[in-house]
Amino acid sequence: MEIMPGDSLMARTATGKKVPRRAVSSVESGGDFLVVWVCEEDEYERAEREGRKPNAVPWPANAVERAREATA
Repeated sequence: MEIMPGDSLMARTATGKKVPRRAVSSVESGGDFLVVWVCEEDEYERAEREGRKPNAVPWPANAVERAREATA
């Protein structure tokens, strides 16, 4: 699974619910496990308009997939 910044993702929460997110990074080391930095779609678009980096949080890489693959 190759995730790139800007990809639309589905992220699985601790309760198993899938929520839409945008990738701000590719998969990277988070210390003890791999993570992808993600943010909500509206934050991603607002940051682009304002010329800044989105406010993002690290999400376990094994709990995200590209949105088009999640629906296939």
